[in-house]
Amino acid sequence: MSGTVRLTRLRALLRGPEDRRQRLLTQATIVNTVGMGMFMSVGTIFLIRFAGLDPAEVGVGLTVGSLAGLGAGVLIGDLADRRGAREVVIAALVLEAVGSAGLLLVHNLWSLIAVSAVAAVGSGGTSSARGAMIGVLAEAGKGARLRSYLRAVTNVGLAIGTLTAAVGLHIDTRPAYLLLIVTDAVTFVLAAAILSRLPHLPPTRVKSTGSTGKERRWIAVRDRHYLSLTVAASVASLQYWVLIQALPVWIVLKTDAPHSMAALALFLGSVIVAALQVPATRSIDGPRSAARLVALSGPLFLIAWIMMAMSAGPSAWIAVVLLLLGVLVHSLAEVWQAGGSFELSFALARPEAQGQYQGVMGMGHSLVAAVAPAIVITLCIDGGTYGWIVLAVVVAVAGFVCALIERNWGRSRHPVPGSPEMQT
Repeated sequence: MSGTVRLTRLRALLRGPEDRRQRLLTQATIVNTVGMGMFMSVGTIFLIRFAGLDPAEVGVGLTVGSLAGLGAGVLIGDLADRRGAREVVIAALVLEAVGSAGLLLVHNLWSLIAVSAVAAVGSGGTSSARGAMIGVLAEAGKGARLRSYLRAVTNVGLAIGTLTAAVGLHIDTRPAYLLLIVTDAVTFVLAAAILSRLPHLPPTRVKSTGSTGKERRWIAVRDRHYLSLTVAASVASLQYWVLIQALPVWIVLKTDAPHSMAALALFLGSVIVAALQVPATRSIDGPRSAARLVALSGPLFLIAWIMMAMSAGPSAWIAVVLLLLGVLVHSLAEVWQAGGSFELSFALARPEAQGQYQGVMGMGHSLVAAVAPAIVITLCIDGGTYGWIVLAVVVAVAGFVCALIERNWGRSRHPVPGSPEMQT
């Protein structure tokens, strides 16, 4: 490929989508994810150091609050399908802003549960209603490209937010933490303001009736292929928590690498994913190619996590090299799995009910997220090398199951001539 072609593609990537509505969605996404990066870095620390809660209370409060908002994504996503996604996403973002600002009022376990529940409802609603919005805004035949671009933008925003939070962590004073949390809340409002410039998006959900003539409203929770995909993809998503939860603890407690590597690994992973997301998933042109990448990501995770596990033995500089190589391979695997799973979550959903379907997928991921820290820390830290391998095998098998589900779904849509499906 000539240098001119590469430069043209780079300029197109930086410029963003040509469609004005897609550009507005991109702008709102990067603003929103900058705030997310800030909160991921400082939220828990603020609650422990300045809100008077101990670590156990913070863990219980965040978990219970998250579980309280589990079903919200399905309900709000269905509302987006039936009423139009624009207004629902804006309302959910404002609710997230309230939840983020509410952290400043937390002083005990019960107030934390209440605030985290509000934030969880808003987050679940934003995710599912945004899925409905993406389904409407994606051009025919170019949905995978838009979704890959938004994934890249998301990681850019997270990286910027993480770097910004690092300044606050270095200052390490209550005013610095307060400023970061208020800024996080403001990013939700700014994202809502950007999306308010979109025109009204018409509803996609129409009444679907069965043989009885009654409306079949909750079609996503009746779709066995999609429910199976949700379970498998959610289990595979355990990989997200390796860089966030397991690897930093592993570096500090089990290796001779500098402790700063714990922060560097997360930042480096975000940067690599942002850089690779679009080019590494350019081959996705439908559910079959997406499923192939999800399946291929499993062996890469195994290689990456073995290198991370091996960093516990050697000298500091060898440990650093192994960790950097492990993060690089992990990031490529994450790009393949994330891009492929994201595409499958849309491709296997009925287009008129994307919000409801994305709510179901979000609920599965939220359930796994609630237990993921305990699973990855127990396996990787307490289980040592064998624990890393066991986790890799679990994630790899889940990825292969996703591919099998896609293949079965494809056969059910396009039965082989002469098969029982064609004869019924």
